[in-house]
Amino acid sequence: MARSEAQPDRASGARRAPGGITLRALMIGLLMVGVIVGMTQALSIRYAVADVGGNAPPAAPIYLLLAYVLLAAFLPWLRSRFGLSRGELLLIYAMMLVAGPITHPHAIGFLVPHTVAPAYYGAQQSSWALFQPTLPAWLSPQDRNAVEGFFHGTGGNVPWHAWLVPMLAWSSLLIALFFVMLCINTLMRRQWIESERLTFPLAAIPLTLTEGDKGVGERLRHTLRQPLFWLGVALPLALQASTEIHNYYPSVPAFPLRDVIILNSPSAPLVPPWNGLGQVSFSLIFWLVGVAYLLPKEIAFSAWVFYLIRLLEDVLAVWLGKTGEAPSVYSNDFPAVFAQGAGAALALTGITLFAARRHLARAIRKAFRGDPTLDDRGEFLSYRTAVWGTALGIAFILAWCCVAGMRLWVAALLFGLMLAYFFIFARIRAETGLGMGVIVWPKMLDEMMLTFVGARYMTLSDLTMVHALRWLYFGSATGSVMAAQMEGFKLTDAGGLPRRSVGSTILLTMLLTVPVAFAWTLKTYYHSGFEAMPIGQREPSMVASQIYWSFQGIVYENSAPHGPELGGLLAIGAGALITIALHWMRTCFLWFPLHPVGYLAANSWGMHINWASFFLGWLLKTLLTRYGGLSVYARLLPLFLGLIVGDMLHQGLWGLVAWASGGAGVVRF
Repeated sequence: MARSEAQPDRASGARRAPGGITLRALMIGLLMVGVIVGMTQALSIRYAVADVGGNAPPAAPIYLLLAYVLLAAFLPWLRSRFGLSRGELLLIYAMMLVAGPITHPHAIGFLVPHTVAPAYYGAQQSSWALFQPTLPAWLSPQDRNAVEGFFHGTGGNVPWHAWLVPMLAWSSLLIALFFVMLCINTLMRRQWIESERLTFPLAAIPLTLTEGDKGVGERLRHTLRQPLFWLGVALPLALQASTEIHNYYPSVPAFPLRDVIILNSPSAPLVPPWNGLGQVSFSLIFWLVGVAYLLPKEIAFSAWVFYLIRLLEDVLAVWLGKTGEAPSVYSNDFPAVFAQGAGAALALTGITLFAARRHLARAIRKAFRGDPTLDDRGEFLSYRTAVWGTALGIAFILAWCCVAGMRLWVAALLFGLMLAYFFIFARIRAETGLGMGVIVWPKMLDEMMLTFVGARYMTLSDLTMVHALRWLYFGSATGSVMAAQMEGFKLTDAGGLPRRSVGSTILLTMLLTVPVAFAWTLKTYYHSGFEAMPIGQREPSMVASQIYWSFQGIVYENSAPHGPELGGLLAIGAGALITIALHWMRTCFLWFPLHPVGYLAANSWGMHINWASFFLGWLLKTLLTRYGGLSVYARLLPLFLGLIVGDMLHQGLWGLVAWASGGAGVVRF
């Protein structure tokens, strides 16, 4: 039979597409990508009641996989007629994994209102006339009715003629960026998965739910019959139920698990310099406790220890300062914690590339001259494609920015920093399971550009495009695509699927998800109108507030242009040096308990919410391994995997309840 023809799978009776992936897995995977896009529109964008697939761990892929495993386990006819092999399930999961962050409200859901905001708010803000002439006409609709209809609603009638050119322009940029990510991941796969053997903690969930090579019955025996697993699933569902019911029936008391103030409350404020601690709150995040249990102890330990050190730095800043208050975390004044985090991220990027230098050199030689000692036939893309794809993709992105009005060196610096962030967070998720939902970026890239260069050395067009692209790097969802791709590589390897075919499937998923998500998001916004939706309310919604303040920042920065900021540069340098020192200590002394990833996490946004869950996960793991040994740790592992799955299931169930009730209750997302 010709290689290009579909072939039957003798084990399951399914037909295989060229390259060894079954047609039914491909078709079901594409269908589930559509489900992820649709669920995101309903649950995350229209009603803002639940995350679907953009965070780590991804909620919908996990509970949809669990639902299939349960149905197939208890319905023999489904198992016999539609039973999917482990490889098929993992491929479908990987496709959902990649689609989730692309369609997320902080990705394309952020892009769309951010693009049309200048034309709408510009009519209300006379100061915005400053940068309006520098915005390319092809980046947003020019028809006034199309703009007004977006914010006020048209019942779902989208003026496609006004959006066709902006859709093509932005989609081309996104597809080029995601392809560059795929190429870089291909170059790094062997180093991270085979040489360094990174653990991919989040991959443990789909691997556990699909374990066993005898079909669903074997998976039922391995996973679903473990009482500890179901106890872990039940705990988040039971303990968070009262809070959810309270949203609908206020007479039912809520069991406080989130944002419980334990220090510096309004009723008992601290005096200087201890007010530098800020408001310290306790939040129990069940899935993060589960992830912390999976982590090496030194990472979870370092996260909360460095957070305490960060608080003490703020106390010192109050003591040394004159205002009686700690500087903003976004400030470049001491301790400039987010600038320290940025330095940590850049240093970790350099350390990671340095560790992979020999492999990367061989891959580049293979791409240009051929290296008989390095076989790339088993990679997701050939090394020639990966190297040239990276180079040409970056060239396209830079050319796109230049056509949009940005000077080449400014575009190169912006996207260089952006890819460095995307790269290191993909590495961190592969090594620790901590995705961008836990470690949100430290210092944002527009702030980094102002720190390194300053508005004084950027033209108005440069400033305008840096802020017009802010949706791309502020919400962090687009950066999660790179981590999702690499995690998909790990999962499909475990499923025994041919890598070259998986690479083509992931590329196809991205090529289809971008335009489908773009068009569906437009339909959602035009149905009710952006301003009538929770995501369009400036007070609770990050998207609504940032589409305004992104462009308002241009006015502020242009009114008082300044050069590079010495305080920020020193803090970035200090963060980089501390990170290098921590890495060196861990390399030289195996007993050293502090990890540079924990330092980065503590100096990023989100640790004020997550520190208690890191502490609890570390404490439980430390006590269990010290007094019970590794056997007890392994025996209780299903309990903590269940916590993760149960918390994802909680988000899905109560998100559906809120959706069914028309978004009633509080905004949860």
